[in-house]
Amino acid sequence: MTRIHGAFAILLTLMLAACSTTPAGTPERLEGTAWRATAIDKQPASASSPSTLRFFDRQLAGGSLACNAYSTTYFADASGLRFGFLAPTRETCAAAVMEQEARFSAVLAATRGLRLDDQGALLLLDAEGGTRARLVPMAP
Repeated sequence: MTRIHGAFAILLTLMLAACSTTPAGTPERLEGTAWRATAIDKQPASASSPSTLRFFDRQLAGGSLACNAYSTTYFADASGLRFGFLAPTRETCAAAVMEQEARFSAVLAATRGLRLDDQGALLLLDAEGGTRARLVPMAP
């Protein structure tokens, strides 16, 4: 009887792993990870005014849009990744930085999925599966 229970426990574990709410190819846990954009809508992102994304606990996220800091909520499940309303600070920076900030804000609003590429970068995807931004890991 113990052997049957053990086999059942293994089978149940495998079934639960297959039904995981984390989309395939994504980090097991977004919580505690931090990312810096290297490309936004196929344009290079500024390293001197980075656009960043940090995933905190309780489905909270935030970072820098390029000029302004922001906070938001996020929802990651089997259907993908979505961000809630962005709450940025209201600073003004150089035109090029503000343009990058506007592009990154639009990407976060349009994000519906994510995946990791073969180099470990996080790709933010739109509803059609197109890559809107490429982000590389940052030190926590």
